[in-house]
Amino acid sequence: MNQYSSASELFDACGVLFGPEVAVSIEFLKYLQPSGIKDAYRCQAFKTHPDRAAALGQDEEFLNERFKTLTQAYERLIGAIKGDGRVLMQQSKPRPPQRRPGDRKPTQNPDPYPGNDHFYSDKGAVPKRKLLIGQYLYYSRYISWNTLVDIIVRQRRDRPPIGQIAVNWGLIDSGQLQYILAHRKFSEKFGEYAVRNEYFTKRNLLALLYEQKKLQRPIGHYLLKYGFRPDVLERLVRKQKHHNRNATFK
Repeated sequence: MNQYSSASELFDACGVLFGPEVAVSIEFLKYLQPSGIKDAYRCQAFKTHPDRAAALGQDEEFLNERFKTLTQAYERLIGAIKGDGRVLMQQSKPRPPQRRPGDRKPTQNPDPYPGNDHFYSDKGAVPKRKLLIGQYLYYSRYISWNTLVDIIVRQRRDRPPIGQIAVNWGLIDSGQLQYILAHRKFSEKFGEYAVRNEYFTKRNLLALLYEQKKLQRPIGHYLLKYGFRPDVLERLVRKQKHHNRNATFK
């Protein structure tokens, strides 16, 4: 494998490893950690390993192909990580993260990737647009970039997939589910393929997405696991809502 992967190749690999619903960006890649890649790989491997074909009720050959794709994505991402934790790309040199709140002023030659983590650098300049609670906490410097990414990955990982909900609702059967997973384009969303090939309608897809969102654990669940006290989290949510009411643009 070439030492440097292109951004598009890494985007595709992230789509396989973290799921197509995760919004991958250059910023996402800049602060992607090996530990996060390994956690996502273990989670997806549990769902796709051919040895679990009988338990999952899926075709072993189909799972074998999916597992190969998953492993290739994992190896591409891990192979793009330098010893200091940076992702190597052919384009777009990462911007060094700034010091954490409360740290001493950096020296003339600071370590540009302290702890492979990153806090929002522009203190007091929270974007004047509506923000989700995780975004608000990041821009307000309550959580780091890696913490935000980790929470999003855990939240997406724990929610039921669209395809399984569609099977539960009787929109498709298990055989159609397997066919869609095997034949959709690389990193293509399950729902997009299903609608395009008339397995169900756009209206069905909207209903499925709404149901998936209802079943998804709120981000506060994960923030509490990171040590936020319930009263503190409640206060920060009120501040986020106040910010959104006064946002100048969406």
